[in-house]
Amino acid sequence: MKNVKLFMLIGLLAVLLSGCTSGPKAIDSKDAEAIDVSIYFPPVGTARTYAQYDPDGKTLEATDVVNRSENSDGPDTVYIHERGGIAYESIKEYAVSSEEIKQIYIANAAKNEESAVVELANKPEWEKNDGDDSVSYITQKDLEIPVAAGTYKNVLEVTTIITDDVKGRKTIHYYAPEVGLIKTIFVYEDGEEFTFSELTSVEMRENE
Repeated sequence: MKNVKLFMLIGLLAVLLSGCTSGPKAIDSKDAEAIDVSIYFPPVGTARTYAQYDPDGKTLEATDVVNRSENSDGPDTVYIHERGGIAYESIKEYAVSSEEIKQIYIANAAKNEESAVVELANKPEWEKNDGDDSVSYITQKDLEIPVAAGTYKNVLEVTTIITDDVKGRKTIHYYAPEVGLIKTIFVYEDGEEFTFSELTSVEMRENE
């Protein structure tokens, strides 16, 4: 009888511990697999402007433009040229499919290298491969989110955590169809939310 009670106690402890270490609640796997994530990447020619905020109240403006990169050795890829904001200037190249949006190259003042950062996937959760042991989760879909640029429907909410961050901080990104990222929120250990960036305008331009 003692062995049975001990087994039950160990089982209960395992359940409690697994609950403590689990990530955010993701959407159902069937719902995630049904999403064509490629529609959440902005079309070539899209020009976006963001307001980026810091905790001291300072506001920076960041802009980016989506361009096509012609590749004679394989299929064309797309890249986003970013200017302004905290990063100042960078170029990020992407491979986009219905199942995944992956950053495959990055060039900025600090580095110029291949990468494999998975920004969006049609899975409930995935390893982001950003060098920080981050895991991303699709936590909500079909949202209606207002930002300075307007109100967007059918928005995806993606929550990212660093697995070894004992303070439980997280980052939440919102993606709108045919526009891409529209808002980024940081959530601190006490649950306080801080809006880091939001889309202020979007327009179509010719490929640069």
